[in-house]
Amino acid sequence: MVSHPVQNAGELARQLIDQGLAACVHMLPKGVSVYRWDGKIFEEEEVLLMIKSAADPDRLKSVVLEAHPFDCPEIISLDVTGGHQKYLDWVMQSAKETP
Repeated sequence: MVSHPVQNAGELARQLIDQGLAACVHMLPKGVSVYRWDGKIFEEEEVLLMIKSAADPDRLKSVVLEAHPFDCPEIISLDVTGGHQKYLDWVMQSAKETP
């Protein structure tokens, strides 16, 4: 466990927006993950956060790792190769760590 985990996904989402690290955080609630950890199988309800950001990926990952209650949270980066340009421009302008 980390020393100062956030209490819920909404708190982490607001923190990322407040710090200018994300333009938008989409929360997909009540997903169920089945996984093996330390030799045991777990089935737990989780909230998936889709973080839209143009901020420094290492800085963003650092903030999530510090706030997250898991020792090994899922953090995956996806390259965007296209999309609605106006939306992509908004993300670029909104999430550069300058709130």
